[in-house]
Amino acid sequence: MKSDNKNAQDKLKLLYILDYIDLPLTNIEITNYLLEYGIMDYFTLQLLLSDLCDAKLTLLKPYNGNEYYSVSKTGKAALEMFRDKLPEYFINEVEENFTHIKKHIEKKRELFGHYYKRKDDEYIVSLQVTENSTAIFNLSINVADEITARKIVNKWKNAPEEIFGQIMNALTD
Repeated sequence: MKSDNKNAQDKLKLLYILDYIDLPLTNIEITNYLLEYGIMDYFTLQLLLSDLCDAKLTLLKPYNGNEYYSVSKTGKAALEMFRDKLPEYFINEVEENFTHIKKHIEKKRELFGHYYKRKDDEYIVSLQVTENSTAIFNLSINVADEITARKIVNKWKNAPEEIFGQIMNALTD
């Protein structure tokens, strides 16, 4: 019986974290963050994610070639009903550790850069800035090789604000 209680509390903890971050997350993101803070092991996490989806407490939706988990309305209701079952130390730990993770994810999703192969010896690099889920800047560049494509994406990832500012200055001056 104790195992069932721990399982239920772990599900509640996972729901709380997903609700606290309040952004759709990939399995890899969830796994990395929970393992980084030692909240649960990989196998338990995967089992709980599956159980939460089966119970319709979380949703798994495809977007831009990835699948993202988010808390469903039913999951939010369950969390509200049983939130008092979460230990206070856990809530404090989540607030302390996951606030910066949320900001990091938001920033990463606002500034997006990737490339893909179009034909032999032809790559398309796509750079994007979004605000409130709306693209405010989108630039696609056709380049001759993967090395150049990778270099552009890496520069964008390292200094997107600076590059975006330079492009805007060049276009408006």
